[in-house]
Amino acid sequence: MFKVVWIARFPEGMDPAQARRHWAENHGPLCASSSIPQYVQNHVTGPLPSLAGVPDDETHFGGYSCGWWPDEEAFRETMASKEWLALVDDGVNCFDMPWTDSMSAQVVEHTIIEGPSSPYKVAWVVKFKEGLDRDEARAYWRETHGPIVADVGIDRYVQNHAVKSVGGDGNGTSPLLFDGFSECWFRDEQAFRDALATPAWDRLREDGDNVFDMSLMWGAALHERVVKLGGVAQPA
Repeated sequence: MFKVVWIARFPEGMDPAQARRHWAENHGPLCASSSIPQYVQNHVTGPLPSLAGVPDDETHFGGYSCGWWPDEEAFRETMASKEWLALVDDGVNCFDMPWTDSMSAQVVEHTIIEGPSSPYKVAWVVKFKEGLDRDEARAYWRETHGPIVADVGIDRYVQNHAVKSVGGDGNGTSPLLFDGFSECWFRDEQAFRDALATPAWDRLREDGDNVFDMSLMWGAALHERVVKLGGVAQPA
């Protein structure tokens, strides 16, 4: 599996509601018209409380999209298509494209807790502590930090480790500004807030300082929109 994420923010001065509407109603169908097999949008709906480990109540991004291909060759074929070129041209209508280019990466997905994609979804965008070896940081995140989550009552937990820059057009000329992101699914918002009150969450937050620059951690609650699944566009 070849997975890509595009973390996006909206252009300065553009009404966020207008940008989200264009992303959902225009940009999404354009992407679905390409040969991408699976495509999911994640729209930020609000910030996370400080107990979640974030340094402030700013989300710092408008959302992110993920795409899945069977391999890199299939990804490259999509990137070279006229449908994808039209999608890239449309990006300026809802995204700050230069910023998004440095927040777009191939990621390796590690499912730490297998379970349902429940209705309430949250995510954290992370950067490793300066000076850490990247391979060692990834291993710590996956093998030491991740398992702590098993004790907080979460339905599903996936880590996404950034591998290399891909940019909006697949070329990946901009250096990455992040090292990965975690996605968590809960039954509802109350289940998430209950998790924040557990001793395990306290351990998780304290342990984060061993691998992440906690001052640069971003978090958000999300609305997940499955736009295309198994090569078939989904109803809006």
